[in-house]
Amino acid sequence: MSVIARFVGSVTIAASAVFMSQSAGAAEVWRLSSMMTPDSFEGQTYQKFADLVDEYTDGEITVRIYPNEQIGSMDSVVEQLSQGIVQLAPSGLSFLSRWEDGIRYAAAPFLFDDYQHWSNFVNGDLFQSWLASVEEEADITVLGNIPDTPRGSFRTLLSKTPVETADDIEGLKLRQYQDQLVIDAWTHLGAEVRVLPWGEVYDGINRGIVDAVTSPAELIESMRFYEVAPYIIRTNEYPQAVAWMMNADAWNALTPDQQDAMLRAHSEAAAYGRQLLDDASATLEQDLKSKEGVTVNFDFDTAPLVEKMATFYQQRADAGELPEGLMQAVQAARQE
Repeated sequence: MSVIARFVGSVTIAASAVFMSQSAGAAEVWRLSSMMTPDSFEGQTYQKFADLVDEYTDGEITVRIYPNEQIGSMDSVVEQLSQGIVQLAPSGLSFLSRWEDGIRYAAAPFLFDDYQHWSNFVNGDLFQSWLASVEEEADITVLGNIPDTPRGSFRTLLSKTPVETADDIEGLKLRQYQDQLVIDAWTHLGAEVRVLPWGEVYDGINRGIVDAVTSPAELIESMRFYEVAPYIIRTNEYPQAVAWMMNADAWNALTPDQQDAMLRAHSEAAAYGRQLLDDASATLEQDLKSKEGVTVNFDFDTAPLVEKMATFYQQRADAGELPEGLMQAVQAARQE
């Protein structure tokens, strides 16, 4: 080996040693992708989580938040999550249905009685087996207890035109996300469903691409949907929580102390988010009614929608199109 080669090799080894030493002392960065704005109650919850992770890990882990779909739509983000490019992507569970179709029924419209009924179902054996299948196939798991972080106290529908009865949904150009169950359900209810990313909804309504959108109640103001869709009804379409979807390899690489710190941060951030939600819910109806041109009906009669959807699920059950054991699990969750 020449003198020059030995010199270059020595420099390379020395530089690598310095880099490894610096890396060992540097914070591990976890990327968190969010659909929501930083000032929404979800956005504030994620920031609280990031602050707590930094505190409880003594700076060993830094959570870097990318709000407003900066990294991409959730459909692309969950793929990045599976690959380990993103470590956390809190959102609705239905985005995991590409690996386990049954998961989409956590967001089945007008199937669950209330939040407790839904929580029992999500924490039940059938649903947990579906999550285990996703982890095995896609390397995605969930941080903490899913029902701990509600995504709003109830769901609403906002429209450019009045929706006074269930019949007014007929022909309504309704924005939904890319989920075939939700699309089929609202089509069954008479809507003309169009798929748009969450971040494009405001502009889509403003330009007439869609007439209406369904939304958690507490996101109405932060997303400013009422400016373009001023007729607001309460639908109680389905209970919903934020599933903190997480790359399983990244989680398994943490030390037990770091995992405990992350779980503690999640629990406390979720409690913080629930308090923000409760505070917002207390004045939401009055706040919306005070806005010029906005009409609010939180007493909308959803019974015809529930009845119509019962027919939808029965037809699917008769055709063998529902996941095995679904309706039994739904009924068992009701009795817990």
